Amino acid sequence: MLTAVIVDDEARNIALFSYYLEKYCPNIKLVATFLKKSKAIDYLLSKKPDILFLDIVLDHGSGFDILDKIGCDDTQVVMCTAHDEFALRAIRYKVVYYILKPIEIQDLIATVDKIDKKLKSANGKQVFDAEVLSQFNLGSRNISQRFALSDRFSIDLISVEDIICVETHKGKEKTEVVLKSHDKNEFIIANVSIQEAEKKLQSTKIFFRVSRSTLVCVTAIKSILRNVQYTIVLSNEKRIFISRKGYRELVDFIEKTFETKV
Repeated sequence: MLTAVIVDDEARNIALFSYYLEKYCPNIKLVATFLKKSKAIDYLLSKKPDILFLDIVLDHGSGFDILDKIGCDDTQVVMCTAHDEFALRAIRYKVVYYILKPIEIQDLIATVDKIDKKLKSANGKQVFDAEVLSQFNLGSRNISQRFALSDRFSIDLISVEDIICVETHKGKEKTEVVLKSHDKNEFIIANVSIQEAEKKLQSTKIFFRVSRSTLVCVTAIKSILRNVQYTIVLSNEKRIFISRKGYRELVDFIEKTFETKV
């Protein structure tokens, strides 16, 4: 049997997770659970379970603090969290298993099966697994926020995931919001400044200020032209001219966001 440890700062999460392991993963022996980060570190410095089910947001600090202390070369680490924005950081720690809360039983079973097969193979070392990114594809992320567009007669709440570009409109107090459904010359006027729009959209992690007057959703970029002038072409064929500095900053943002080289 494979040995396992659970670290989570909520007792009810540990109780539910323990039940799932006992009922659906008979090849797993749960040897310890911890609510406190410090106690988990003390235990894991001396004992190495086959699998560590680790919450990211803990009572003080994060699960990454535990990995900094104990390392994870001899243990298969499974990050279990409701915060999907940590997926890319987890990969930097060579964590290749990531389960989102609320935990789906089929995801847990599939993850345990993968680990079991890896440990039974000739080489059970942690390796990068591109599949871990499939559920965190930034282009299809479920963004629940709404962006308010108001005028004298109504207030419309637009889904943030439908926005591909925001630009200033004839001054500083209004912006032109371009949606996926718009043609390249269409937009809706919003009574917010570009600074306010940036503040509203920055939590999505996919909007970038390419100039003083323009915010772009990087997943809506179709291409970046590097001819006489740097030009962004969006999914609706809208074109946005940017400076050399803006181009370099955008490429750097894309590389960091998508963990790739442009």
